[in-house]
Amino acid sequence: MIIARLILACCSLALISPWSFAQELLRPQYMVPQTAIDLEKGDLKVTIVNNMTYGSEHRAGYNGITELLHPAQDSVPFVSLYAGFNLEHIFGGDSLMQLFEPRRHPMVLSQSGEDEVFLYQAPTPLSGLESLTTFKLVEPHYIDITFLCIVHEIDFFKHGYAGLFWASYIDSPSDKKMYFYGCEKTEPTKKWIEAFSRKHGVESTHVGMNDSNEFYFAPDFNARLASHFSNYRYALPFFFGRFHNMVIAYMFESSEVIRFSQSPTGGGETNPAWDFQLIIPDLKKGKEYTFRARMIYKPFISAEDITSEYISWNRGLH
Repeated sequence: MIIARLILACCSLALISPWSFAQELLRPQYMVPQTAIDLEKGDLKVTIVNNMTYGSEHRAGYNGITELLHPAQDSVPFVSLYAGFNLEHIFGGDSLMQLFEPRRHPMVLSQSGEDEVFLYQAPTPLSGLESLTTFKLVEPHYIDITFLCIVHEIDFFKHGYAGLFWASYIDSPSDKKMYFYGCEKTEPTKKWIEAFSRKHGVESTHVGMNDSNEFYFAPDFNARLASHFSNYRYALPFFFGRFHNMVIAYMFESSEVIRFSQSPTGGGETNPAWDFQLIIPDLKKGKEYTFRARMIYKPFISAEDITSEYISWNRGLH
């Protein structure tokens, strides 16, 4: 009966927004608890998890994409204990009383179609941020992602902005660098940047060329990757990394501020973290904020190929 009601709910909610759809599916009469959902389309097989333990290795707290498979590579790029596109932190510039708040507050996973999943988190206890992430597989090798959030309690964000931080823990790639098109702060000539942070929390965040914001960070701010800046600036809002013969690319479309971050050892001594942040300036209580992203996982061709992928995707958004 519960499954039947869930199917009925899906049909009746098909014409309303994904945000309302996900919230409606959280009602007790519709809920079918799921820790992980498998999707398959085109070349990709994907497992998306909430923040509970899954399988024999995946640890509690890590959410998002835990398995990502392509027929051209028999290894999963993400560290099996952790995940990719994993929401880690919510911050406002002060030192965090509780690191990794999104890990600790329950998340609800629900499937809205054969190729789409919702990951929902009710307002978190400290920051009061409610969020919904939609993952949708698109042939042949894409994952389209939409993130929505609302801040219900503004007091946590004393300095007028909200920051959210996502991490992807990569399993022992031979090349730990993050690649993007941009320039150095002191040299405006644009080129391909091969960014590498030599130590966790050192020169870890790369901002956009038009990002002149100076958001407040307390001297003892303890999510260090977000507050230590490199000399690099990106010109286009995408980056990629190499995993064996494959490429993992992250592309963004946003009305807010996106920043790239990285750590050489974020997932362990041989496991870099390729991360990003959403910064929301001039934060308003009760206002909905969003960004769209695309993840690509396919055999690597060239940096120029990824640029073409970005241009094609970005053109289709407008």
